[in-house]
Amino acid sequence: MRAIDIEVVDDFVSPSYLQSVQKLLGSDAFDWHFQGSQSLNGYASDKVEDFGFSHGILPPWQKNTFVESAPAYFLAPLIYQIKDHIEAENILRVRLDMTLLHKEGYIHPPHIDTDEPHLAAIVYINETDGPTVIYDHKDEFGGPFPDQMDVKQTIDPKPGRLVVFDGSYVHTGYSPRNHQSRILINAVFS
Repeated sequence: MRAIDIEVVDDFVSPSYLQSVQKLLGSDAFDWHFQGSQSLNGYASDKVEDFGFSHGILPPWQKNTFVESAPAYFLAPLIYQIKDHIEAENILRVRLDMTLLHKEGYIHPPHIDTDEPHLAAIVYINETDGPTVIYDHKDEFGGPFPDQMDVKQTIDPKPGRLVVFDGSYVHTGYSPRNHQSRILINAVFS
């Protein structure tokens, strides 16, 4: 796996493929699943606004094994392209995430995706707001509060943009303030 601190690649997804992904994930018929907590391992009653929707296409307990579903088959080539780009050996998890409009600009709890060494990858799908924040802080699950950490980099969503970073950095994202939804692909590699 390549040593990557933070890398942002615009137009990583080809325009016609991106348009097809947008059509699939933005469809009223897509099978989104409610998540009581988008960022944490379990629901926390004091984080009631940390909700969203997800759709798993490679569960965390089955590395390198996509679920047998039309969305997984459709998105697997993009995930393999990211894997090759970062020279990873394993795909540890892939899920699709959607957060919804929150006029106050809700920031989800800071976190890391897994406690084993990894690279985290995000592909933004739709035109939206709600930046991803990567803190200049490395930690295990659950880090300090956002106001106790310096921001290393803030990345605005842009359709087709790939963000890859050292997964030990505590990170988070905002729900959109000016758009109905924020849709992305979240993948973890080793």
